[in-house]
Amino acid sequence: MKFRVILITIFIFLTVGYSQELTQEELEFYISNLSRVDDNHYFEINYFIEHKIVEAVPNLEQYFWQQNCDNQRYFLEALYFLGSSLTHQYALAFFDSLNRPESDFYDPTEKYNSTDCGDLLRARVFCIQMLYRLGDYSKTDDVFALIEREKEQGSSKIDGINLLPFIIRYRPDLRELAKQELMNAISIANDDRAMFFYSIALSSSFDVENIPEVIQLFRNSTSPQVKRALIEFYFSNYEDKFDLNGLIKESLPSETNDELRLYYTKVLLLGFATPSDYAFVNSYLNNESNDTIRTLIEYELKSFLPPPLEKDDTLEYKINNLTDYVDSVSFYTWLGDEKFKNNLQSILQLAKSNLLAGDSVACSFQIKAFQNLVDNVYKDSLNTDPRFVTIEGWKFLYWNAQYILDRLPQLPVNADIEVINPAMSLVNTGAFTMEVKGTGFSANSVLYFNSNARTTTYVADTLLTAEILGTDVSVAGNYPVWVSSGTTNSDTVIYKVVITLPLPVRPVLECVRNNGDGTYTAYFGYKNDNTVSVYIPVGSKNKFTPTPQDRGQTRVFLPGRHNRVFTVSFNGSNLVWTLNGRTSTASSNSAPCN
Repeated sequence: MKFRVILITIFIFLTVGYSQELTQEELEFYISNLSRVDDNHYFEINYFIEHKIVEAVPNLEQYFWQQNCDNQRYFLEALYFLGSSLTHQYALAFFDSLNRPESDFYDPTEKYNSTDCGDLLRARVFCIQMLYRLGDYSKTDDVFALIEREKEQGSSKIDGINLLPFIIRYRPDLRELAKQELMNAISIANDDRAMFFYSIALSSSFDVENIPEVIQLFRNSTSPQVKRALIEFYFSNYEDKFDLNGLIKESLPSETNDELRLYYTKVLLLGFATPSDYAFVNSYLNNESNDTIRTLIEYELKSFLPPPLEKDDTLEYKINNLTDYVDSVSFYTWLGDEKFKNNLQSILQLAKSNLLAGDSVACSFQIKAFQNLVDNVYKDSLNTDPRFVTIEGWKFLYWNAQYILDRLPQLPVNADIEVINPAMSLVNTGAFTMEVKGTGFSANSVLYFNSNARTTTYVADTLLTAEILGTDVSVAGNYPVWVSSGTTNSDTVIYKVVITLPLPVRPVLECVRNNGDGTYTAYFGYKNDNTVSVYIPVGSKNKFTPTPQDRGQTRVFLPGRHNRVFTVSFNGSNLVWTLNGRTSTASSNSAPCN
């Protein structure tokens, strides 16, 4: 019968599992089964604890003293987690039973006695741990005895060490002894698991005044587990009290453990995540001797993004921090041109002023303008002026701006730009009128070219025109264009100023018609191979010969092939249209129009 019951128990718990509730009949069976003294009750005890089966408490109390030592430990755990009012009483009595003289071990009235405990000392420490949970810190001698035995045996068990934080915290008379035991355990341990948990125990019990001795322990230790545990569980609690960043930077170059060097770089990049930390890791990379670790660090640098805001960070703090980052990325030459740097910081200063004045919408507007400017200068591979932003600078400035925007009111995008004509021109083409097509425009709409407002004419809610200055297109670059209603912005599009066109714009003679009076009419079109419209003003790159150069030809060339766009009357002699270095000639001998 015993064998069958065990098989049933194993079968149910292997097939049903702890998470699936038992039927009432099964539950009553397992509660009543607590009276059995020959069974191992581990499975049902875990089920009772997981599902908070308080109905089991009376049987746990009634049959506690009839169980063997292992079951008594399971029963005591269950009494604690199920909230028995007798848990403290049972823990003390169990502890006392484990401390009786050996001659008193056997009691014929008890089915099992402490002789069933294979390790009396560890069993007593288990009771002490339970008493500590209950706020009773009176029993400690066995803890130190267990630690001494574990040290002598070179054991990797940590039962005794784990109780030292309680002694340090709640037994002032033994605090220094417990601290010394903990420091010694970490210093002499040679088991990775033990060293890691010893360090966690230290971290939970040492206070800020122990920083100097913990730093010394960190520097002297050769264990990666100890160093990681101290960083994660102790130093991280007091990083505002000492220079943890400096300690890690000091340790990285001399660290002999490959994985720990990689860990240090991750702490710097992901934990501190400032431009200084990124630059330090990037500089260290050249000194990394392990090819695999170097490759992994390169990956960390490449995939790096600044972490989001901490919940407690104020927006004013983050704007100030972002302003400092502008200085930092400039210092590391991740951003070029002093005027550009000052312009970015002026935008942030205005954003902060708006924030402090209570206008979070205006603040959001300025932060978005900052982000757009950084983004467009970074993407401007054709830029020949002193302004530049590298990928490193872009990461710190763009993403920290985004984290601020995430905490600000979202700007409603009432206006939407569909297309601007032109969208590209050569350098120094002079002033021109830009046509903006989209939706949601109003009489209050103002076009911004590279963050500067330009004279804007409202034509319809789907059409605006704006006067672009010659100075706006005097330097090659990618320039952001958007429409503002004063409090809201449209999406941003890019106007490109280039030294040479990426793809050709070709003049095309369609045909020539004989007017019958000695004059002819030439029909011209064009083909723009670029994906955006191009502005080529009348002049050396868009002219007719013989003069006059201006014969009403197109200035804004839309993408694609366009037929019979304009006509020119002439006398039949060669009439040449030159367009950005390409020509098309009309004469009386040209193909006639149908």
